[in-house]
Amino acid sequence: MYQQLTEKGVRISLDVEEIIRKSGKENEVIERILALGKPFITKDDVHLFLLPEKTELATGIEVNKAASFYPEAREHDSDIRILHTHDVTGKSRTKGEVGNFVNYFRNRYDRLSGMLRGHFSKYPTVELANIKRSINERVRVIVLVSSKKETKKGNLLLEVEDKTGSFKVVISGNNSRYGDRTLQKARNILQDDVIAVNGKVLEPFIIAEDIEWPDLPLRERKLAENDLAVAYLSDLHFGSKHFLDKYLQEFVNWIHCKGAAKELAGKVKYVIIAGDIVDGIGIYPNQEKDLEIKDITKQYEMFDDFVESLPDYIEVIVAPGNHDAVRRGEPMPAIDSDLIKTKVTSVGNPSMVMVEGLKHLIYHATSIDSMISSLQHASYMHPEKVMVEYLIRRHLSPIYGGNLIIHENIDYMVIDDEPDVLHGGHVHRNGHTYYRGTLVINSGTFQDRTDYQIKQGHVPTPALVPVYEMKYGRLRLLDFKN
Repeated sequence: MYQQLTEKGVRISLDVEEIIRKSGKENEVIERILALGKPFITKDDVHLFLLPEKTELATGIEVNKAASFYPEAREHDSDIRILHTHDVTGKSRTKGEVGNFVNYFRNRYDRLSGMLRGHFSKYPTVELANIKRSINERVRVIVLVSSKKETKKGNLLLEVEDKTGSFKVVISGNNSRYGDRTLQKARNILQDDVIAVNGKVLEPFIIAEDIEWPDLPLRERKLAENDLAVAYLSDLHFGSKHFLDKYLQEFVNWIHCKGAAKELAGKVKYVIIAGDIVDGIGIYPNQEKDLEIKDITKQYEMFDDFVESLPDYIEVIVAPGNHDAVRRGEPMPAIDSDLIKTKVTSVGNPSMVMVEGLKHLIYHATSIDSMISSLQHASYMHPEKVMVEYLIRRHLSPIYGGNLIIHENIDYMVIDDEPDVLHGGHVHRNGHTYYRGTLVINSGTFQDRTDYQIKQGHVPTPALVPVYEMKYGRLRLLDFKN
């Protein structure tokens, strides 16, 4: 019997098989099971076919398929693995000394320059200490940009350094061979970027012909084996007067397979939250007037209630943001279990987590603000485009000091592994794109627009939830305002 159903794509457990056998009407029950068209059969389904004694088939019973819906995600064990080398939790070693600052930048340079050394180049790579041995020759240097300015003639002048010395680089639009293409590319260079410069060495500087960032390699999108989905959240802001609890409850109802898109809801095994779980206390000027709950522990209790309201088979992965009760500087350790008391997987910011074999890079994306102010093409309307710049640079906070960075001996903001998904938040606006095999998601918010956001020019897109079907590579954006 079990094999007969399996061949038809239907699964049952041993206790269900035992109930069917005891009924003495196996063939009739199997026919009814197949007529349901369901992939999973529970004891409740079978009992719909049986009299109270559960020994004979009931007659004249109309089976309600909707009432007996069974979520796919319940049938699967969770598959989560934290890649701990990417997470500062429990590993902070800095004393805030000059030596830590030096180690931080050396570590950043070593790892990013190592990626660039793996790129093909037609020119030899030289160190800046030996650069003047190559006058009138074309070379490649791998450097950290210490300053960038525009000259009166419209050229760009970079001051760069490596571990051996410093030099200058000029990017000119008048270069007959490379011209505006290189100059336009160079306008996206940020202070503290690690780049490769190809060009001709003159006595005082290098005339750049091309520029490279570490960047991701071209790759095909990786898919998961199981037909499961992830719902991505961020910026819930429990405790805020502007918290949209009504819409979040609509999300909870949906994930319980109530309402439309029930089949998709039944696939959701994981909820990943990229920071700003609560609104916090004293995060921005005059925040107290925006707070409904002014006790941080009670704000997290509201979050615990939310987690408890989800189906018991759902796995919740939580990273902190700048509103959460952890240190303000990045990288941030995981939120303590004294604050979040429910069963969640708590990770740092940033962190890399394997979910069903897919690498999820979770970062609250606080550095989006400094990126937008420094990149001409960047805006708050398209956060996903700014997040692509992280991947190009293989770094989550390229501009040191653009947001608060704790200089550990290791730079936890470097993107060593190519992520399958990059998930961020912070700016309260949804956006997604694909870049070189990586799905880039900014998951928006469940907070209405505050006066502070109005002053900052932010235009949120609340209550929109991205849901990713990992087996098929399909991303759906669900609107819980309607």
